[in-house]
Amino acid sequence: MMWAKTMPVVLALAAAVPSVCGANDGEPRTRTLTYDAEKREWVEIPPPPPGTAAGDLHLIRAQIQSKEYRRALSAIKKHIKTYGEDDPVYPEVLLAKADGLIGRKAYDKAHDVLQAFLNEYGGMAVTSEALRLEFIIAETYLTGVKRKFLGMRLLSGEEEAYRILDEISIDHPESSLAEAAIKTKGDYLFKKGDHLLAELEYTRLIQEYPRSRYHQYALRRTAESALASHGGVDYDEAALIEAEERYREYRSRYTGAADREGVGLILTGIREQRAEKEFSIGRYYERTNHPGTAVFHYRTVRSQWPDTRAGTNATARLELLGAAEVASSAGS
Repeated sequence: MMWAKTMPVVLALAAAVPSVCGANDGEPRTRTLTYDAEKREWVEIPPPPPGTAAGDLHLIRAQIQSKEYRRALSAIKKHIKTYGEDDPVYPEVLLAKADGLIGRKAYDKAHDVLQAFLNEYGGMAVTSEALRLEFIIAETYLTGVKRKFLGMRLLSGEEEAYRILDEISIDHPESSLAEAAIKTKGDYLFKKGDHLLAELEYTRLIQEYPRSRYHQYALRRTAESALASHGGVDYDEAALIEAEERYREYRSRYTGAADREGVGLILTGIREQRAEKEFSIGRYYERTNHPGTAVFHYRTVRSQWPDTRAGTNATARLELLGAAEVASSAGS
């Protein structure tokens, strides 16, 4: 089945307007707007008449807007039975069905409907609405809402949320939601404590969308993620080096924000940790009777991080290992 990929730009809004019958004054109703290029303004399109496929769909949308989800879903069944799947508005009926199912908290069913829509009608102008609804489902799953298995909510929706967000960002990179999908996944992983995976998402956001509205945020989070993934002085310092580079880049690009956020103090702390790591290596070799190697590491600490606590301690250890070594290193 072939469907047109483009259609006039329209915008559905809910606005509080007086009822022409005088009843339910102030109740929201659905308005459909289109942009008039000649007038350079948005103008309202009169609603289609009831008893037509478009008119009945308009009424269904109004029911969803009023949160009458059960009635809307019942009307959708009737709509499909009456007008069939070949009707031009059928793709939009599917979107309305997904919207109604979300309102009923039937997220699994709504996701299935949206997947069917994207497989069959992806590329239409209304695809953005399908992606918006998928994004809502993904965010809901990440709040801890369980997926159903054999009619019971037993399964975590986390992995499904990841898949949805990845599909939005990978399959629809031109969508305005693509950047938000990557950010949302990164934020969830960061909050969960999966800092290495979070850093990958933030890095991807920076690389794929260098002019993203989230660039500053993502750059800061890559630094925070790298620093948080460092396990301590007993672990490899690669994460510390990465964090230091990220924070320096952040301070270079966003100097004012970095000053307000105390990035200078964070960098000082990283220096202290890196110096302590190198000093601990020297202490290990000193304890295992390898003084020459220990001296090498102490001299490295004193040379690269002289203003740290470890730098002071390294100088003290060198003094204990022999004044001749101190004299020779002082002149180097």
